[in-house]
Amino acid sequence: MTVPKRLIAYYYHALPRGTRLAMAGVTLLLVLVASMTIWWLQNSRQSAGQRAAAEADNAARLLEQRVLATNREIDLMLDDVARDAARMPMAPPLEWSEPTGFETIMMLQHKPDRLPHVAVLSILDPQGRVAYSAKANRGDNFSDLPFIRQLIAAPSQRLVISPPYKLRTTGKLGMVFARPVLDDQGKLHAIVLAGVHLDAWQRHLTDIELGQYGSVILMDTQYRLIAREPLTDRENLGTQVQPSQMRPSGLRDNTYFVVSPLDHEQRLSGVRNLAEYPFILGVGLSEKDYLAEWRAALLVCVFGMISLLAFGGWLMYLLWQSGRHAKLLAEREARLAAQESRMRSMVEASPCALGLIDFDQDRIRYVNPDMGLLFGMAAEDMAGKELAELFVRPEEWRACRKALREATTLRELEYAVRNGDSERWVILSATVLDGDGDQEGDDVLVSLIDVTSRHVRETRLSHEAGTDSLTGLANRRRFFERGSETFELARRHRRPFSLLMIDIDHFKQVNDIHGHAVGDEVLIRLARLLEVTLRQGDLAVRLGGEEFVAVLPETNLEHAIEAAERIREAVENAPLTLEDGTLIEFTVSVGAAQMQDDDKELQSLLIAADAALYRAKANGRNRVEADNL
Repeated sequence: MTVPKRLIAYYYHALPRGTRLAMAGVTLLLVLVASMTIWWLQNSRQSAGQRAAAEADNAARLLEQRVLATNREIDLMLDDVARDAARMPMAPPLEWSEPTGFETIMMLQHKPDRLPHVAVLSILDPQGRVAYSAKANRGDNFSDLPFIRQLIAAPSQRLVISPPYKLRTTGKLGMVFARPVLDDQGKLHAIVLAGVHLDAWQRHLTDIELGQYGSVILMDTQYRLIAREPLTDRENLGTQVQPSQMRPSGLRDNTYFVVSPLDHEQRLSGVRNLAEYPFILGVGLSEKDYLAEWRAALLVCVFGMISLLAFGGWLMYLLWQSGRHAKLLAEREARLAAQESRMRSMVEASPCALGLIDFDQDRIRYVNPDMGLLFGMAAEDMAGKELAELFVRPEEWRACRKALREATTLRELEYAVRNGDSERWVILSATVLDGDGDQEGDDVLVSLIDVTSRHVRETRLSHEAGTDSLTGLANRRRFFERGSETFELARRHRRPFSLLMIDIDHFKQVNDIHGHAVGDEVLIRLARLLEVTLRQGDLAVRLGGEEFVAVLPETNLEHAIEAAERIREAVENAPLTLEDGTLIEFTVSVGAAQMQDDDKELQSLLIAADAALYRAKANGRNRVEADNL
């Protein structure tokens, strides 16, 4: 045994028995998965080949019937013409101008009408000369053609089909079907010919779907090419294309693995020999097509096996290491327990609200009594709860926890937390203990300081700074803060936005006649009418004196004018009643303006609304005017 093997055996037997069994189980599982994968790949390849063989054979059968149908139609036509030719004189042949000759010519011309692939139909005399034809010249001698000589020499043959060659009458590649006509003594009386272009068979092959690399081929028994799809080079038609290799597939009868001499592609082909005619038909499916899915599955399996082996090796390594580090883990747990005990003592002695959070599970492990008082529950009842549940907005703690993973320490962040049915404001500081926030077993020490009183005081001061002290509406400061934000959002997202500029008509007379106290009551009355008339989300503002503004988000000029009319009517129909019963009737003038594309800031829209208000004043007051667009 070599030294590395001895070392492996030593370390293996030094592992705990449970670890050795686990490693043996992993090895057995890997071997089992690999064996099943190989078996599945073999069977799936065999199945794919069988399906392809069946598809090729079925397609070959279908095409065989098509080709047979075409050949039989030509054969039947020749049989009809042969019966007519048997009654006609051939030596010497009739003049074509005579009635019988004319009728024969017309018959030869119209017979192919129902078979457009028949290019020419002719009747030859026993010497191979043209006696009757719709296209060939009378007297043309075809006896130099081998198959014509064959018929003249052996007229007892029923049908002869020529090899592909260029037809003399059309100049195109074709084949000739020739039938001898014998007289009563069994001697040759005439020869009936039908010239057929090779396109007659090519058209049968074009609608067969065989994949990107499949092919269909039709040859005669001497392997001369008659038709092929795809036909990459028409010059190959009529040439010999005998396969360089052809062996039975073993998947299905009449199917072979064939290497094409034209493109050198190996295909699984269904081959049919047309018994009645000297034709061979082959329908081939390429492995590139019918094994494409199998090869994709093979790549997935290979990648999966590599990944599985890598995972198995990694798992074996982990199992190996787990045995060696069992004692170290036990010692670490003991140290952690001691640290936790010391931390608990420190936390309980601290005057702050402190808590220890399991960073992985995000659950409270321990809190001191001050933390329980802050949240209005007993400290022991908080153990096991998620800290996020105690926040008014749980997503704030989740964001804070995410930041802790990167920074490990956060200082003095202000949040709202729950205390029963009320809420309190705290300053939070947190730090990750025993790691960087990514390792199992990390804890987070959280410190909370109650700043509810300070927060309430600051909120009240902020509200007062933005509120008109007389009417309780937003003041000029809040108008430009909030109004500018709303204006920018509307401009950025191309949403409608409008302003109403509102002014009390003859307000100076109210102050002069009834005093400033009554004037203040009028201002308050207008403020309340604005609050009940405007929509939720609109902002009513007192700019100063008797001038008010209404901020209308998501509102075009037409709807802004409607809102302005509601305000004007509400004011007109709601006079102020003093304590002595005196009615103080007052009205307002309103200017409306909608944000335009060239408005860059709120001030420009305010100027437009103020201009509209000026026109309302100039046109008699107690009315609404809109900005001139």
